[in-house]
This record gives sequence, structure tokens and C-alpha cells, in this order.
Amino acid sequence: MPNTSGAAVALIPGLRHMAEDLSLIICDLWGVMHDGMALNPDAVTAIEAARKEGIETVFLSNAPRPRTHVREHLLEMGLPKALTDRVVTSGGLARDEVRNRYAGARLYHVGPESDRNTIEGLPVEEVSHPDDADIILATDLDYPSVEAHRDWLKGAAEKGVPLLCANPDRVVHVGPRLYTCAGAIADLYGDMGGEVHWFGKPMASALTSCLTEVGMAADTDGRKVLMIGDSLQTDMAGARAAGFGGLFIAGGIHRAEWPQLVAAAEGAPGVTPEEFSKIFGAGKAVPHAVMERLHW
Repeated sequence: MPNTSGAAVALIPGLRHMAEDLSLIICDLWGVMHDGMALNPDAVTAIEAARKEGIETVFLSNAPRPRTHVREHLLEMGLPKALTDRVVTSGGLARDEVRNRYAGARLYHVGPESDRNTIEGLPVEEVSHPDDADIILATDLDYPSVEAHRDWLKGAAEKGVPLLCANPDRVVHVGPRLYTCAGAIADLYGDMGGEVHWFGKPMASALTSCLTEVGMAADTDGRKVLMIGDSLQTDMAGARAAGFGGLFIAGGIHRAEWPQLVAAAEGAPGVTPEEFSKIFGAGKAVPHAVMERLHW
């Protein structure tokens, strides 16, 4: 369950210290399993070990692409095929929404040509300007900076055109570099008064969809489910929204703060929620435990 009791945030050396009584692990991909360029071998071993212990696992990614494309990318990176059987993506959830609610609509795609697989095959008419759209689907950026989108999207926001954000992440590391994601565009659109629909984490529906993925009941005890991720804004906030446990990987997008956390603990097994929030600005998204990188 979410860490709302004021209990200390534990600094743990391995996932095995939280594995007892778990039925399901929902694991982020980017920042946990890989950095966009290479797999984290220890994380792979951890997920394999969890499965050997009888724990179900699902990868939940805010990738703005269909799950089939994400699965192919994981295989190309060398992830064992047996671990790719359950992948849920924000792009896939957004595609489901378009099919179910917006069939026949005029759609404008915010994002590069490389993301076209997210809109391919959808029952929509694609348009080349947001002013001509009934809906906007954002997978990434059209321009190098977020602010450059303000005038481009102003007319659509004023007309009440809904924007479907297929990647709620604001930033992501690709190797050592930090890149802006579609979540930042959705924030801008919302600030302009536009209607935004979010898909993926931190929406509770994204996490609970993973229960269905493994055939578990929707009312499964949240104490038996653990979300692992490197984003407080999406992964840990999503765990709280769904009523699940949270394991925060501090070596991802918050890697710069990890030394401060270690110093605050001063050899103790954990820190208070207040100390954690002071370092990371976590607000209510305080996890149960923290590791620098995922290990078993």
C-alpha cells in the first residue's frame, strides 16, 4: 500500500528484501531495465529471480508506441524473450482510446515521423495542422523547445480540442543525455486552458490494467503489488494512486540526488518521509523503499 503512514523510507540492497508475499511486480523500463541504449544486467537478473519465486511481472512503460514495437526493441537490446511476454505501454493505451471513442475523427499528431507507428492503422483522418483537428495525439515534440509549441497549439486549445498525451513523462535519460518528452507539451497545453487526457503512469488505470494482464482480480490487495520505477512524478505517484507499494530507483532521472540521500541516511537503514521529500521534492509520492539501481 502507499507509504502514507509516516514509516521510514528504507534504503535496501536488493529486491529480495521486498519480495516476500508479493504477487505482482509492475516494472518501469526506461531508467530501470535500460537507459535507452543498453540493458541493466542486474535488473534483468532481478526480474528473472522474482519470476522464479513465483511472482508475476509486467513491464509498464510510458513509451508512446504500441507494445509490439517496445517488445521488439527489448529483444534487440538482448532482453530474454521469456521476460517480454507482458508489456503494457502508454502508447497502446492511447491507441485503445482513439479506437474506442474517436473513430472517424480528424487527428493531428504531435511528434516525429519515427513515432508514426502509434497512429498507423487507427480509424481516423490525419490532418497537418492542429487547427484542423478534432483530437490531438502527442507522442513527442514537434519543435526543439516546449515553449515553441505555444502559438502552434493556441488555436486548438481555444477551440477545446482534446489532447491525448501518449507519453506522460516530462524528461527521460538516453544514456547520459536528458531529453524532453510529450508530458511537457501536455503540461503546456493544460496551462493554456486546453483539455488534456493522460495515458500511462501516473494514472491509476494504467497500473490496474496490469492486473488484468496477468489475470488478477481488480480488487487484489495492494500490499501484494509493487511498482518499481525511477520517476516520482509518474511511477511513484502512480503507485500511490493505485494503492500499490513503491520501490524507487534513484539512479535514473534523479541520479544527481542519490548522494544526498545516502548522506542523509548516514549508515541508517532509511530516512524519514520528510527527509526524502526535502531531497527529492516528492510531495505525496513517497515510496516504501529506495535503491540506486535494481538488484535482486
